[in-house]
Amino acid sequence: MSQNLQQRSGLMEGFADIQMQLRATINKCGIAGLLLGFGLFWSVAGVLLTPSMKFYSWLLTAFVYLPCIYLLFKRFGDFRETLLSRRELWLFLLVFVWSMVSLIWSLGAEQYLTLIKRHLFFLSLLLGWIVWGRMFNRQLQGMFILWGGLAGIYSLVALIAYPMRGLDRLYGFGGFMDNPNPAGYTIAFLVVLSCTWWPQRTGARVVWALLQACSIAFVVMTGSRGSLLSLMAVAGFVILMGGGRLYRVLALIMMVAAALLMVFEPSLLERGDSERLTLIRGALALVQQHPWLGIGLDSSYAINAGGVVFDHCHNFILDTAVQYGVIFTALWLVVWGWVGVRAWRYRSQTLGMAILMAWVFATVAQQFDVFTLFGRARAMWMVVWMPFVLCLCLGKVRKEDLVR
Repeated sequence: MSQNLQQRSGLMEGFADIQMQLRATINKCGIAGLLLGFGLFWSVAGVLLTPSMKFYSWLLTAFVYLPCIYLLFKRFGDFRETLLSRRELWLFLLVFVWSMVSLIWSLGAEQYLTLIKRHLFFLSLLLGWIVWGRMFNRQLQGMFILWGGLAGIYSLVALIAYPMRGLDRLYGFGGFMDNPNPAGYTIAFLVVLSCTWWPQRTGARVVWALLQACSIAFVVMTGSRGSLLSLMAVAGFVILMGGGRLYRVLALIMMVAAALLMVFEPSLLERGDSERLTLIRGALALVQQHPWLGIGLDSSYAINAGGVVFDHCHNFILDTAVQYGVIFTALWLVVWGWVGVRAWRYRSQTLGMAILMAWVFATVAQQFDVFTLFGRARAMWMVVWMPFVLCLCLGKVRKEDLVR
C-alpha cells in the first residue's frame, strides 16, 4: 500500500510540476510562448513522428515561424541584449547574410524567392530556439528527457517490427526516417542529448537504461558507421573528461561493446571507405576552381566516384567550401570552435555538458555524411545546429543545475 501511495504522490508531483511550468511559460510569453514551446519540441520529435515532410513543415509554420516572429517583435529588447552580448551570434548572422548574397553568383540556382523564403523560415527556427531557450532553461532540459524517452520507445517499436519488415539495414517508419543513415544519426544524437539525465529512483533508472539501450541497438542495426563512430567519440571523450563515475562506466561499456561489434560483425569494416577518399579529392578539385566565393547557394555539383555520380561529397566542411568558398568556411569554423569553447566552459553544468557532448558528436559526424549548412529543416538539421542554438541558451543556466 505504502509503495502505491508513493507512486501516486510521485505522479501527482510530476503533474503539478508540469502545470507550474505551463503557467510560467504563459505568464512570461503568453499563448505565443506556449505555442512556440510545442513547436520547438515538434521540430525534433516531428523528425521521428511525421507521416510526411509537408505535414512536418505545416506544423513548423503554425507553431514555430509565426509565434517566433511575434515574440521577436514583442521581446525585441531581450533579443537585442542577447545579440549585443554574444559575438558568435553576430558572426553567425554575417555568415547567414553571406550565404543569401551568394545567390548573386550562384551557378544554376533557380526559384530565388523560394530559396530566400526557405532560408528566412529556417532562420526563424534558429532564432525561436534562442529566444525561447534563454528564458526557459528548465523546460529546455525537460525537452531533452522527452526526446530521449521518445527515441527509446520509437527504437523499441522498430526493433520489434524488424523481423517482419525484411530489411537488410534497419531504418524508421516513413517521413525523414526511411533511410538508415539519417535514422541512425537522429537516434544517436538524441541519445547524446538525453543521457546526462538519470532518474533518482532505481526502478525508473532501469526503465530509462532500457530505453537508452534500445536506442543504441537501433543505431547499431542501421549499420550507419558514421553515427557509430560519433557515439564512440563521445564515449571516449566522457572517459577522459567525464562528469561522474556512472557516465564513465557507461561510456566504457559502450567502447567495449563497439570493439566487440567490429569483431563479430566484420561487414562493417568490409564496406571499406565507401568512396569517401575519392569524393574528398573531387571536392578539393572543385574548391580549387572556385576558391574564394564558391559556386553559390543551392548550386548543384557532381563528383564521379567508382562509376557513381554523387551530388555531394559526404563531408560537411568540404561541401561548405564548395558552396561558399574558403573564407566563408573559415568564418564558419570560427563560429563552430566558439561553440565548443563556450560549452567547455560550462561543462560543470548539466546543460553545458550535454551541449559539449553534442558538439563532439556533431564534429565527428560532419566528416562522414550528408549535411548542409542552410536549407529547410529535415532529418539531420539538428546535428549541425542544435549545439549552436543551445550554446546561445547557456547565459541563464541556474547554479543549482550543476552536475554532481
